Amino acid sequence: MIFAPKPPDPDVINQVESEIRRLKDAQQMMLDANEAVVRDDEKTLECMGFEEDHIAELLKRKESGRAAFPGYAIRNNQEAIEHLQGLLAKAKRGIAI
Repeated sequence: MIFAPKPPDPDVINQVESEIRRLKDAQQMMLDANEAVVRDDEKTLECMGFEEDHIAELLKRKESGRAAFPGYAIRNNQEAIEHLQGLLAKAKRGIAI
């Protein structure tokens, strides 16, 4: 039995691309927040949209020697991005994901 290739599904491609963008934005936000916390830059954190109580919590993490957003959270997010990029490549070839 021979199967004809399926054309790529634009809806699936758009959904995966949207999720990749969302995760990349979250990744950058975590990195920027970590940087701001290292500098004790409350104004930057406020401009990023963090509430006062969350800013205090992030700065408290620094005082105890921890990153605002731990390395494992950033790594997990990166792994999710890479996984979705693989799915996106398949989707663009018309392979069901």
